[in-house]
Amino acid sequence: MPVAGVIANMVGSVVGGIQSRNAAQSASEAQKEAAQKAQALELQNQQSGINFQTGEWTGQQANEQPFLKEGQTSANSLGALLQQGFQAPTLSEVEQTPGYQFQLQQGTQAIDENAAATGNLLSGNTGTALQQYGQGLASTTYQQAYNNALNSYMANYQSLLGGTGVGETAAGQLGSQGQAAANNLSALYLTGGAQQAQQLTNYGNASAAGSIGSANAWNQMIQSLQNENPYGGGMSSWGGNTGMNFSL
Repeated sequence: MPVAGVIANMVGSVVGGIQSRNAAQSASEAQKEAAQKAQALELQNQQSGINFQTGEWTGQQANEQPFLKEGQTSANSLGALLQQGFQAPTLSEVEQTPGYQFQLQQGTQAIDENAAATGNLLSGNTGTALQQYGQGLASTTYQQAYNNALNSYMANYQSLLGGTGVGETAAGQLGSQGQAAANNLSALYLTGGAQQAQQLTNYGNASAAGSIGSANAWNQMIQSLQNENPYGGGMSSWGGNTGMNFSL
């Protein structure tokens, strides 16, 4: 083949090698850019999920806080109530109440007036009647006062027990919500991390593929140039036989 034809083929091989190398690098850069964008998007999505879950957990804590406070206050008051125990009223305390004093006065006055009307005001029967009335009134009034005090104590106990239950329920719910939030955040971190790691791997693979593609393009170009040497022995021998130096 004429030298001009050989040179033309060689130029074509060089141009083809450069084009192949540029194509390999362009493809590598495109893949690397795509991997970078995907990694950034996955990071953004991961952070959005984390922010949302964190906001939800914060809101749940705020929502449960009043019930937790109610439970704590009730528990403290219930503990104090149980420590004090039920305090029954004394007979002396009952006798000092306005209601007892009024009934005693009205009943005594009625007995006296009746005795006076019959001429028995200072008789023994009147004295006995007054004594029996006073004892009966004291017994009845004390029993009522005792029952009222006990009912009040039990009502207070039940109310505080209910408040404690509200706090206990809120604490249980908050614990479940906290566990769910922890699981969700853990999944977001693990999944997001794995996805981003994959994109970084893709980036590395694309970079390696670009380097390998460029090297293969250069090797193919060199092989083509060597194949164009009609004298064999590589480019240096071809140049020597033509009087020209084509060594690489």
